[in-house]
Amino acid sequence: MQATPDTAPQTQPDPDAPDQRSAEARSDRANARIPGYRVFDATKNLPEDQMLAIRWLHSRYYDSGKSLADIGALIGYDGGNVSKIFHCKYEGDLGAVVKAIERYRKLAAERASVNRAPYIETRLYRDIEECCQAALIYKKIVYIHGESQVGKTAALDHYCEKHNHGETIKVEMPVGGGLSAFCGALAARLRMNPDANAVAIQANITRSITERNLLIIDEAARLFQARAYRGQSLRTLDFIRALHDTTGCGVVLCGTNIFRDQMEDRAMAKFLNQFNRRCLLRRQLPDTPSRADLNAFARHYALAPAGGDALALQNAVVTAHGLGVWLTTLTAASRNATKQKKEMTWEHVLKAHAFFQSLEHSKPDDDTAD
Repeated sequence: MQATPDTAPQTQPDPDAPDQRSAEARSDRANARIPGYRVFDATKNLPEDQMLAIRWLHSRYYDSGKSLADIGALIGYDGGNVSKIFHCKYEGDLGAVVKAIERYRKLAAERASVNRAPYIETRLYRDIEECCQAALIYKKIVYIHGESQVGKTAALDHYCEKHNHGETIKVEMPVGGGLSAFCGALAARLRMNPDANAVAIQANITRSITERNLLIIDEAARLFQARAYRGQSLRTLDFIRALHDTTGCGVVLCGTNIFRDQMEDRAMAKFLNQFNRRCLLRRQLPDTPSRADLNAFARHYALAPAGGDALALQNAVVTAHGLGVWLTTLTAASRNATKQKKEMTWEHVLKAHAFFQSLEHSKPDDDTAD
């Protein structure tokens, strides 16, 4: 489709006019970009394929910081028409627009995959995926608990990428767990101005989420950093409960085992009972990755399952430090093997770990110390 010429900017633009070049000009200012709740309201009655495509394009526009003109160029439309599309005031062939968006979406996914290491779907990931799907399908609250560094956040991030059709919203609970900070973080994820009036932010969050959505909240233990047994209660947790009740969305709260213990706190039992009674299931993750999962990581590097010294090292690292350090060790070993133009072996892994240990325990010579 041929792009239509942009109209000239107005001297005094109407901030709500979707079909003027002025809307495009205003979008270049971060605090005046078309917010997510407007696109949500405008597209909620469209057929599903059109609604999801337009909302996805808006997420690219908002998150990238690109202007309407720049985003339009990527799908073959001018900025003025993109603004009309976002506000559902485009009078052309919306089916053709959706096809153009899907072509761009496919290209963007292919380009992203080139620069990203492949994610290995282990048993732990599949457990987390099943929990997320249950929360979404049954419109309930789900808790996921597990020790630090077992792969929870990476699994949730992969779930969001895999189910990136507009229904999954992941946000990390800010340090402190305060309601204003949480609403600001969630507003940013929903593509709206996080610095607006607090009452307006909460209202716009509520109007931007429906029973089609899954809200994933990571680092959930931070919720309790703002608690007070006397006076102010857990306002953030109460807002999440109200958001679930009002919108019917699924909610996943993911945190360490500290969060599990917090939700069973007897001193807050009366308050927490309102939340816990809405919980469909509580998934306790294993403290360390399973042998099958560790073998899957080894296969990724064309290694046989660990044995002997390699198995002892694997067990020691994942027990003491978690999955993250072990995967870093495998990555370092792979890089060294590549530099040597050799096939990676477990000997490379042993040497990579020894190198990290030497850095940890090395001391400067007396004559070079400060």
